[in-house]
Amino acid sequence: MFQPSRYVFVGRTPFRHPAGHVVRPVLQAATARVFLVDPVTADRLAGGTALPDDAERALHAAGLLVETGTDEPAAVIAGSRRAVADTRERRFVVMPTSWCNMSCAYCGQEHTRGATTPGHRDLLTARFAATVHSGRYDTVRVAWFGAEPMAGYAVIRDLSRRFTAAADAAGVRYAANMVTNGALLDARKLAALHGEGRLRSIEVTLDGPAAAHDASRPLKRGGGSFAHVVRVMAGALAAHADLTWRVRTNVGVGNAHLADEFAAAMAGAGLADPRVGFYPAPLHPWGNDVADVALDRARMADTELEWLAAYARHGLTTALLPTRPKKVVCVAVTPHAEVVAPDGGLYSCTEQPLVPGFADRRVATLATVADGPRPLGEFDDWADALDADETGCRGCRILPLCGGACPKLWREGHVPCPPLKHNLAGRLDLYALSAGCAPL
Repeated sequence: MFQPSRYVFVGRTPFRHPAGHVVRPVLQAATARVFLVDPVTADRLAGGTALPDDAERALHAAGLLVETGTDEPAAVIAGSRRAVADTRERRFVVMPTSWCNMSCAYCGQEHTRGATTPGHRDLLTARFAATVHSGRYDTVRVAWFGAEPMAGYAVIRDLSRRFTAAADAAGVRYAANMVTNGALLDARKLAALHGEGRLRSIEVTLDGPAAAHDASRPLKRGGGSFAHVVRVMAGALAAHADLTWRVRTNVGVGNAHLADEFAAAMAGAGLADPRVGFYPAPLHPWGNDVADVALDRARMADTELEWLAAYARHGLTTALLPTRPKKVVCVAVTPHAEVVAPDGGLYSCTEQPLVPGFADRRVATLATVADGPRPLGEFDDWADALDADETGCRGCRILPLCGGACPKLWREGHVPCPPLKHNLAGRLDLYALSAGCAPL
């Protein structure tokens, strides 16, 4: 006997498909697959009467029906455990400096001048070399992170030369990405990072159109960065065919209403390109209080839909629905990833270095750590916590897509559930519209 998977979401709205028939959108969250199904199938997946045997078997093969009594959360959590245990990929999140050139009011980090020392780089290079020569990994990924990583540009170039040489000598694939505010990027630096440093993906934050962004993310020296960042991105699209971008917008009370203006500005700047992906994000507490500027959960869910719809209207690239399950929620839950702070401390979580009150959460230092995976951190038990229903996530229907969101926030007493939990029906509608369907 079969029953609908607990991870199947059936859209509420019927649509007319371009081919003429009526469909409803369906998401299978455990696989992140989306289907446009006929009304009879939609009714079955919503809990209706069983279909003929051949139709039932076809829906079972697609993962939309499961055998009655299946413990689906157990399978999802087991998959998370396997993804951590079996990975052939090692990740280093490297913070080359503790300085940032911006003064964002919602930031929870504390920034001080100074970069890493040559001795620090030698220790990190030795650890990296031991990793790539261990035989345990096929790929090593380096994420340049901050503070503002481009404030440590010289450190990035030096370490990139060392890392790529070590990876090449070991026959291990090397990949690099960066999270940056973009204000210190220029064509010359990008060419060096892309060429010598093998940088292939960059994430920047633009908090709305020019005036809103420059007010939200002012430079410490005064002035704004919006025009510069957009100009650099547009130039990079012409110069580097294989360099991709993600544009994050931190959405709060001050810019929630600016979705259409922002999307129009991005399209007008030439950023309606498949190599540039856009997404809105709720303001996030990093050990600080953002309650005065963050949207409440219901409003953020509605606002996210407005931003996604605006992206789509203006031809920008965005993920209307998740495109893959989140088997490993973040670097904090796997010993095959570590965060290297500017002072040589090793952390499991990106939201601990430079954040007041969290410096003592380091798991080791470059000077003392043994070769091998990162020493265990406080969130490496996350799969066990999910299985024990520590947070209530085990029974949540978006668990495969969310992974529990943020272990750190849960254990600090916050509820970090994403807007997706509250607006999935609306996102299914947006998906159907993007496929050329018309609502009935």
